[in-house]
Amino acid sequence: MPKCSIVIDLGFGDAGKGLTTDFLASQHPKKSLVIRFSGGHQVGHTVTTPAITHTFSNFGSGTLQNVPTFYTEKTTIFPPAIFQEGKFLKAYQPQLYLHPLAMVTTLYDIAFNRAVEKQQQHGSCGLGFGTTIARNKEEIFFFANDLQFEWVIKQRLNSIKTYYEHQLKAQPKEVKKYYKEELKQYDETFFIESCKHIQAFYSIANLPELVPAFEHFIFEGSQGILLDTQYGFYPHTTWSNTTSKNALQLIEKYLKTAKIEIYYVTRCYQTRHGNGPMSATKNVQLQHNENEANVENEFQGKFRTKALDVSLLNYALSCDAIHHPPLPIAKKLMVTCLDQLPDFSMEGFVEKLEVHFQEIYGSYGPGRTTIKPIHQKTE
Repeated sequence: MPKCSIVIDLGFGDAGKGLTTDFLASQHPKKSLVIRFSGGHQVGHTVTTPAITHTFSNFGSGTLQNVPTFYTEKTTIFPPAIFQEGKFLKAYQPQLYLHPLAMVTTLYDIAFNRAVEKQQQHGSCGLGFGTTIARNKEEIFFFANDLQFEWVIKQRLNSIKTYYEHQLKAQPKEVKKYYKEELKQYDETFFIESCKHIQAFYSIANLPELVPAFEHFIFEGSQGILLDTQYGFYPHTTWSNTTSKNALQLIEKYLKTAKIEIYYVTRCYQTRHGNGPMSATKNVQLQHNENEANVENEFQGKFRTKALDVSLLNYALSCDAIHHPPLPIAKKLMVTCLDQLPDFSMEGFVEKLEVHFQEIYGSYGPGRTTIKPIHQKTE
């Protein structure tokens, strides 16, 4: 019987999805497949091993164990970033399977995203994810399948460039100016060349073609439920379903006999990287966080932390449960960064959660070897 493990962030992101995915991949790496089912190239999932620490954006977080990654049609990809990250990870034989309708981000999507974000300050990371989704909703398409045909790539780029020229007409002059300045930094020729170079890293495939070759399907989520397009808090949301919704739909369709488990991930404190509200809990004094991967940047601003708000976790869990089919689902909890907040009371925290978890794990450092099972009272 195949097994499906779904990794979901209960907060505003940055909880430890990369760590959890790497941990799950280590259980059976030769028969595992990581599936990216939401978000896209804008994610930053950090994995630490004794040999390397790497933040994954374009490859799944099982790559250091030679586990391949499948991108579904709900995701975005950016060829230049795949090219750069693929070269860096070459020793690990990084391998992508791309759904033919995975959406391609272009230089124009990024430039428009950044120009608008500078005015609105919604908390975007400035990598064109939201603008790519919005453009596709307008039926201005560019898909992974197109990457195999250079003439098609050039036509897509011309169409998208024209699309944004029309979009700019309704924008204030500050946006128009920023967009034009941003494009001066980009090289369309390099983008086209990247589309050729990344062919060494990917194959076009549909999930049914891959299912027979694997036994453990690890669905690596993006961002967090509190940023979900349906359940987050407008306008500081993402253009994606960050619950288990997309993953469960794929499982129901292609992996009906699989054993399903959901790993809900949270740090032992509240985090937010990007503009938007946070629950007004107490400040926290963190230890051993010198290697925090979430650094201040031009678009997202500072990485903020607060004490954990259990009521928000219960809200996120209730939102995810809306999408659960009438199938047995094992619910598991991963609490990360416990070494950074020694006074955190795990027992008191678990008692306040309104979901019973079959298993609870905690991480006491950045790598999978620091993850330990935590005993809990059973019902």
